[in-house]
Amino acid sequence: MRNGPAFVLLAAACAALAAPAASAGALNGSPLALPLIHDGAKPELVLAQRTITRSWGLSEDSTYAEISLPDWKSEGWAMALSGAVPGAGHAYLGESSGFVFALLEAGGWVARRHFDSRSDRLRESAGVFLGNPADSSAAWSFARWEESGGGDATEMRALYQLDRSTFNERIARDPAYAGGWQVRAIPPRDEFRNFLDRADGMLARKRYATTGIWINHLVAALDALRAARIGNLPLRRNLQLKVKAAGGLGSPSVTACLERRF
Repeated sequence: MRNGPAFVLLAAACAALAAPAASAGALNGSPLALPLIHDGAKPELVLAQRTITRSWGLSEDSTYAEISLPDWKSEGWAMALSGAVPGAGHAYLGESSGFVFALLEAGGWVARRHFDSRSDRLRESAGVFLGNPADSSAAWSFARWEESGGGDATEMRALYQLDRSTFNERIARDPAYAGGWQVRAIPPRDEFRNFLDRADGMLARKRYATTGIWINHLVAALDALRAARIGNLPLRRNLQLKVKAAGGLGSPSVTACLERRF
C-alpha cells in the first residue's frame, strides 16, 4: 500500500504585484487594465490535496512460513538455580543432563560425610589404644614420662584436659615425649601414630570431596547458562518469528517480522 500526496498551490496573492500597474492602466483608459482584486479582498493561499492509492498483491509463487519458538528461559535464573543446587537449573530448562550434576552432588556429600566419620572413628580408636595417661598402665603415662626424666607433667596434664588432639600429636611425633611410652615388641608409639596418620588421611579426602562439591556447583552453573543460551532466542515469551518470501512486481524478496500475540 502506498500513499502519494500531491499538493497544488493556487496563489492569487501574486496578482497583488500587478495591482499598481492595473490601477495606473485604468486611470489612463488602457484596455489591459483589469481589476484583479475587487471590493478590498485580501490575497488567499489555497491548498488542495490528492491521495493516490495503489495495492500490491502476492504473486503466485509467494511462500509463507511461520516458525514457533519455544518458551524463553531466564539464563541468569537457570545459572543461579544450578549454582545453588546442581541440576536444578537444568530441570528448569527441561534438560536431562542436570541429573548427572545432581548425582555428583549427592555423591560428594556422601563421600564427605564418610571420610569425616571415618576420621573420627580412627581418632577414637587411637584414644582407646592410648588409654588414660593418668593410669601408669596406659600405653603412654604421665608417671612413666616423669620417671624417664621428661620433667614435670603438670603442663601435659592440663593440655590433655583442654586439647586432646594437640596432646595426641605431641606424644606421637615429638621425640621429647618418647619416654612416656611402654616398651613392647611392636612400639606402641608407632601404632598410635599410625591411627593418627590414617585419620589425617581421611580428613584430606574429606577436603578433596568438599573441593569437588564446589567445583560441581561451578560447572553445573556454567553448564546451565550454556544450555539456556543455546536453547534461547532473544525473544519474549509472547512473540513469534515469521518469515515471508514474496515475488512482486520487482525482484523477489524475503522478509522476517516479529508478531506479538495478546
